[in-house]
Amino acid sequence: MGYTDHPDGQDCFGKVIATSKYGLCLGLVASTYDVMFLTTPQGYLPTLSRYFKSTIPCLAAGATFATVTCASTTIRGKDDKINYFMGGASAGGVFGVAARTFRVGLPVGFLLGVAAVIFKASKDGGWAIVPQQTRMLLGMDSNKYDYSLVKDK
Repeated sequence: MGYTDHPDGQDCFGKVIATSKYGLCLGLVASTYDVMFLTTPQGYLPTLSRYFKSTIPCLAAGATFATVTCASTTIRGKDDKINYFMGGASAGGVFGVAARTFRVGLPVGFLLGVAAVIFKASKDGGWAIVPQQTRMLLGMDSNKYDYSLVKDK
């Protein structure tokens, strides 16, 4: 179950769950980096609070993006990039609320809105932001050559 499994404006609950999972994973990675390398809290409770401080906003931003995008698609009746920009800007606003400053929310909201528009353009255009790479073993593409001793008939 992923975000792009259904057309925009349909299966909103499934899209919220999918983006919340992505936000949770990103938040856990960011929290682990924060706890291990930046703040290094001493004890269980300070460590747990640092995890909550980084993970909960990421989870909420993912859910906010999907909710706002799906709601604006349904209300406006159009499937365009404006819906994605509104969703990205709202997700950035969640980070501003978590940081308790407007100076964080505005630029992060703008950047996430632009990133969401680029994602929508790639989805509509059929191109990938990060292209799939073929795995190569020791510099050889194993899918291209047959290394068996006996050929198939």
